[in-house]
Amino acid sequence: MLSRGVTFVHGGFARVGGVETLAANLLLALRARNLQTELVCWSGSGENENPALMGLARSGVRVSRFGLRLGCRWGWPDTAMVLQGWRRLADSEVLVFGKMLHRRAHRLMLPLRRRMILITPYRPSEMWAERQPENEILNSFESIIVQANAFEDDLRRFGYIGKTFTLPHPPPSVQGTSSWPTGSRLQVGFLGRLVPDKNLKYLIVSFSRLRAMGIDAELQVYGDGPEREAIQLLSNEIGLAPFVHFHGNQDRSAISASIDSCHVFAFSSRTEGQCLSALEILARGRRVVGTPVGAFPEFLDGLLGSIAPLADPGAFAAALKAVAFPILEGKIMPAEVQQAYEVRFPRQRVIEDYLRILGCSDWNGQRNQHR
Repeated sequence: MLSRGVTFVHGGFARVGGVETLAANLLLALRARNLQTELVCWSGSGENENPALMGLARSGVRVSRFGLRLGCRWGWPDTAMVLQGWRRLADSEVLVFGKMLHRRAHRLMLPLRRRMILITPYRPSEMWAERQPENEILNSFESIIVQANAFEDDLRRFGYIGKTFTLPHPPPSVQGTSSWPTGSRLQVGFLGRLVPDKNLKYLIVSFSRLRAMGIDAELQVYGDGPEREAIQLLSNEIGLAPFVHFHGNQDRSAISASIDSCHVFAFSSRTEGQCLSALEILARGRRVVGTPVGAFPEFLDGLLGSIAPLADPGAFAAALKAVAFPILEGKIMPAEVQQAYEVRFPRQRVIEDYLRILGCSDWNGQRNQHR
């Protein structure tokens, strides 16, 4: 007998990442409705103690975590996860994917004939630029939730014929209002993983152009990853070492203070989805400059920020200056940014829409009972 529950099928679950934050936010929102919720995943490299997974377990989400981590290229961890978690997957009524599994693992699940729903982690044309998913796998999803209209257009070009819903990732709530950082120096921030897709060398060069415009500014980099050494080296080579500060990964408890320490945040990404880091930043009343990728072009305007070119450091620097200038002049306050954010991203309404799409808006009151 099927349980009336939702299982998030995740694959690798790292300590930090937008897809992981999406999974945690959605599972916690569902759990708050006393719905049966489960996460099936395998742990990424070095994830012996994953705070996000531990927090989900404490909240009542059942976490089925499997340990095989080698052979990602060939889909071994995904395949092992599906085989070991078969009963969990078979017992759930709705399977939600924050990213697609390896095609071998996904084919194993097709005979289950469960309601499968994908939430796009990145814009499809950016995510599948080199190899698009096979038609059988893509159309095994009953519905795909996208974060921008352009994402749906991509899916149709790739041959998807199912239902689509345009809906942001569950946005963070506005919690408190802080003033701008003290002092006359502009504080520019970045929050995220230091990986190639974030294109941070471009951000460093753009920041150097900003200072060349006569703007007294510092760049605060919050996050870590394999690109850190190369980015630090570039900063040193072009004389920015005194003005670029690397803070490493931030505990969840420290992120709000890190965001509040800056006036504006910059994202130089080559590919994105909704960019949950940007939503967290906007929820704290800080404006964002982003590149024309992912969902950025459909929400970064007005009080929330602006779009900057992907291959023109001078224009990126000019966009940063234009977004920061009214802040430094006292013409925009954090509370105004937060109000604009709440209008664009009403958390409660978004959560209700997710419940409706998942088909569990009438499941209130059902307790999380694990067999």
